[in-house]
Amino acid sequence: MRLNRWILGWLVMVCGVCMTLSQSWAASPPTKHEWASSVQPVKSSVLKQTLSEKTLRAGRLTGYFQQAAKEFGVPVQVLKAVGYAESRWMDHGGKPSQLNGYGIMHLADNPTNHSLKEAARLLRVPVKTLKTDVQQNIRGAAAVMAQEARRQHAGRLPSKLGDWYTVVAAYSGAGSDLTAKWYADEVFRIIQHGAYRSVRGEDVWLSPTPVTPNLSRYAEVKGVLPFATPDYPGASWVPANSGNYTTANREADGNTINYVIIHTTEGSYAGTISWFQNPSANVSAHYVIRSSDGAITQMVQNQDIAWHAGNWDYNVHSIGIEHEGYVNDPSWYTDTMYRASANLTRWICDMYGIPKDREHIIGHSEVPGATHTDPGPGWDWNYYMSLVTQAPTIIVDNATAGRFSTSANWQVSSWNTQKYGSDYHVASPSPVSDVAWYRLNIAAAGNYDIYAWWPANSGYNSATPFVIKTTTGNKTVYTDQRVNGGKWVLLGTYSLGAGDNWIIGVSRWTSGSGYVIADAVKVVKR
Repeated sequence: MRLNRWILGWLVMVCGVCMTLSQSWAASPPTKHEWASSVQPVKSSVLKQTLSEKTLRAGRLTGYFQQAAKEFGVPVQVLKAVGYAESRWMDHGGKPSQLNGYGIMHLADNPTNHSLKEAARLLRVPVKTLKTDVQQNIRGAAAVMAQEARRQHAGRLPSKLGDWYTVVAAYSGAGSDLTAKWYADEVFRIIQHGAYRSVRGEDVWLSPTPVTPNLSRYAEVKGVLPFATPDYPGASWVPANSGNYTTANREADGNTINYVIIHTTEGSYAGTISWFQNPSANVSAHYVIRSSDGAITQMVQNQDIAWHAGNWDYNVHSIGIEHEGYVNDPSWYTDTMYRASANLTRWICDMYGIPKDREHIIGHSEVPGATHTDPGPGWDWNYYMSLVTQAPTIIVDNATAGRFSTSANWQVSSWNTQKYGSDYHVASPSPVSDVAWYRLNIAAAGNYDIYAWWPANSGYNSATPFVIKTTTGNKTVYTDQRVNGGKWVLLGTYSLGAGDNWIIGVSRWTSGSGYVIADAVKVVKR
């Protein structure tokens, strides 16, 4: 379906006249196959028009949300936002989260959350079906929320969107009012700001919806607990249950802290915090970090031994950091989370004299005898370590003055919320010599990791060419801009010469279909 008038407030397209491509060629020639073209760049014919950048394609999943909302009287905004907060609209193939929750809506079966069995009772559907059937999973969540809403509102469903706040808090199954509030806050933040994702080729989105949450009794819940004593200055303090870690006095007791171990929660931020507070969990970590904004909660004092590594010796000699998300879905690993985590890890290393290298900053999967795979192949170790070590880094955005050059065929857009900065450039693919170039001042010749950032959309190009000017000639890397949006994506490691030159370009010459996007690039010294 085409973007309707209700979403036009979310779509702002501005056309601008940029530097000509010939100026950028003078500093960095196009690729060989572009030189071969005898076709001249196409003049822009839409400089004064609003470009309909994307026709969103609603599919099966969108239909499931709409049907469940209608059947049970739960606002579709609530259902979609809960699904996005819990799973980024991914069902994970019927595999359970760390909290024994299943599916897009995280129907759970643990000591504080019985939504899975309750959904089965309400729908008269087997638990096994709710774990694996996407439509039934969404229906189950809607049924549970509708029941809770009627319980809270004297048998009626709330007519105002904001009055669903306390229902969402209850749906979390959190073990404390604070974590329930954090959960509901995140869901209503998503409703306010909107969300988009391409799921197996289908567009799923939630348009930004103004809403004032009715916090009711949660208005009295404090943001941090009394007598909060986090070690890390940037953290909130929410203690894990005392039965989920070992009290100690590191390093005064002779047990040195030698490692930082990186984990993935396999669940939501609020859910993980609640789980570590549950005496049945028998697991904990020192810190938990939220995906959306990098918020950090400390749950075990650094001097105490968290149960996180699956190896007692490593537990004794390490600090564990959990990152909200799932191993099989790296979209959770946001740039904000990477930066917050790297700052924390750097602080820990400085505090305890831990070398800032991959021998001492490791993943859970690298602990001897580990049965876990986190943080998984989607975790960008090169980028993370560059942040920890504060390696020399250069970032050039499409809005960086004097550092970005395009022809007038490229247009400015701010529509996609996954953009870096305030906007990005967009163009249609065409077999013409028309490259958007980025100029970088490389202080010293050497090997550099090169990253690109773009907003993703199913209507964007499946094979966007990035041209990189190296010491051995131009190299071209093809990227799928339908996925991996809203984060830094590693293009590779290349040898760059010293000097101030046009080094990285985005070409329109591709066999792929869909819009080509030029947003931001980054180089990090190896």
